[in-house]
Amino acid sequence: MIETERLLIRYLDQEDIDRLVTYRNKPEVARYQSWNHYSRFEAKGRIRYVQKHPYTGKPKDNTQLAITLKDGTLIGDLHLEVLNRNTVTIGYTLDSDYWGQGYGREAVRGLLEALKEFPQRKVIAYIYRQNDRSRKLLLDLGFHKFDESSFYDDEGYILRLDEEGS
Repeated sequence: MIETERLLIRYLDQEDIDRLVTYRNKPEVARYQSWNHYSRFEAKGRIRYVQKHPYTGKPKDNTQLAITLKDGTLIGDLHLEVLNRNTVTIGYTLDSDYWGQGYGREAVRGLLEALKEFPQRKVIAYIYRQNDRSRKLLLDLGFHKFDESSFYDDEGYILRLDEEGS
């Protein structure tokens, strides 16, 4: 579990299904994600997978973490996937009811701090080019743009965990 000033970050569990499906199906939340509709079936399957495969930082590892307020309210989730022994990709989704309050930045900052305990030194995040909020979040946390794709209409950002200031 990761604890920040206002948040707890933990593995998703079965009690999270309804909230996960609710906020992931909001049009404004799904707008910059890879899904148009997020079903209970997908949520159950993902949670089942996460519970059976704890994150170890080994290549091909992937997990989904719950972002909760300290009172236990699920407000978003984080995705982690290890590409190789040096690189991990991250993604994040936050319920739009909690946008603009610094929760996304706080959650990603907490995750980055926790990732320093694993062998990967490079963290990558891809965002849709039109997603100004995500771009600002990543740049504020020290990420630098390194890639762009017109096919997916996205941009890649990278952060080295072993650089000064990260």
